[in-house]
Amino acid sequence: MSLKLKIRLSILALLLLLLGLGTYAFFAIEYLQAGAHGIEAADFQAARQTVLAFVSLGTVLGLILAVRLPRIVVRPLRRLSADVARVAGPGPATRVAVTRDDEVGSVAAAVNQVLAQAQDARRVTLAELIVQRDRMETLVQSLDEGLLLIDQQGFILLANPVACQLLGEDADKLLGQPAANVAARNELLRQFLVPVNTPHPSTATLQGPLFAVPSHGGERHFQLTVSHILSLNEDTARQESAGHILCLRNVSDFKRLDQLKSTFLATISHELKTPLASINLSLMLLRDERTPADERQRLAAGIGEETQRLLRMVGQLIEVARLDAGGRPELRLQPVKLAEVVGYALDTVQPQLTDKQLQVELNLPPELPAVQADLEKTTWVLINLLSNAIRYSPPGGKLCLRALPWGEMVRLAVQDQGPGIAPQYHKRVFQRFADVPKQAGYGGGSGLGLSISHDFITAHGGQLWVESQPPNGSCFLFTLPVAQ
Repeated sequence: MSLKLKIRLSILALLLLLLGLGTYAFFAIEYLQAGAHGIEAADFQAARQTVLAFVSLGTVLGLILAVRLPRIVVRPLRRLSADVARVAGPGPATRVAVTRDDEVGSVAAAVNQVLAQAQDARRVTLAELIVQRDRMETLVQSLDEGLLLIDQQGFILLANPVACQLLGEDADKLLGQPAANVAARNELLRQFLVPVNTPHPSTATLQGPLFAVPSHGGERHFQLTVSHILSLNEDTARQESAGHILCLRNVSDFKRLDQLKSTFLATISHELKTPLASINLSLMLLRDERTPADERQRLAAGIGEETQRLLRMVGQLIEVARLDAGGRPELRLQPVKLAEVVGYALDTVQPQLTDKQLQVELNLPPELPAVQADLEKTTWVLINLLSNAIRYSPPGGKLCLRALPWGEMVRLAVQDQGPGIAPQYHKRVFQRFADVPKQAGYGGGSGLGLSISHDFITAHGGQLWVESQPPNGSCFLFTLPVAQ
């Protein structure tokens, strides 16, 4: 029976009670009037008993429903409220029991539907949180930078693999441990904590010192940054310290570039100083009137050579600056015969060849096709390769210069009898300011010539590479497209 029907029956019983009382009052009034008109008392008694029976029945039904109706309505509501509280609590319950087929049962079913939707939304939110957590954890674990998180009590909450590797500690020996206790046995962590323990503004991000950490491939350099974490205290409405983030940024590449820059400056200073000193000495001898005329001619020729050397070096620097700024080599492509390029390059380096008494073995097939190239830049590349070969060849040695068709390209090779270049440096020699050790067979130059040559040949659509195996000399080769 539904609550609505029970309430209607209760109202009907009350109406019967009121109807009985009204009828009884009506008959009482009639009895008084009947006494005045002589109506039989027996008839009146029968009517009164009937009315009393109806009044009694209505009274009993009204009292019963008056007592039971609150229980009928309130008890299922209390049970529903208790079930909802149990489901909302931390226990395992996830549904409200539906034990009645009435309005309360409908409310319970609706509550279950809302709870199911909330459970689905909770699962989706939880899945998203797990995905975001895993993503952040993967990001932190894969960082090339060391990361340490220390809370306001000084406990280590997070240490990624790079930080563990730098400290030489396993993660399980760091996480949850007081940083001061770990620092007592770990000198590197003790140095990391120095900026943390130094008084500083609460919002400051401190730039710590640079640390050099030994590794298998040499030293690695890390820059320490300490960030102060703040949180809002709702009770005091003030910002309070919540810990520190220690970030160790790997600056090994920047340190290496800085060392390369210093090496380049030292090398280029030496390269500039040598011809300048030679020019200065030659000028002093030219000013001396006792210097013979033929010696003056030789000194003037030497000044010209050194001046050309300086001009080539300055031109290399200008070309490197333009290429590093995003520019591309400007090419004036035209059909070029390699015999002309080789002849001009050999004429240019002939004084160097004579000075070291080097012989050149030339192998140029007469049927060699012309190439599509910039005459000036191609000649510059060949002169640079020949100059390097002369520099590292022993006195009285031999150079080999040969060319041959190479599919749709023409390949030109310069072979020397120098100390050679180790295989691990074959690509590095074409980089800017290459830090190749001298004992590898290459060193002492500005580190620009091969880099510029590589850019020139690549702009032509060709390739430039080296084949070498110490101590059997080096062979530099490049290709250029055949002219159409």
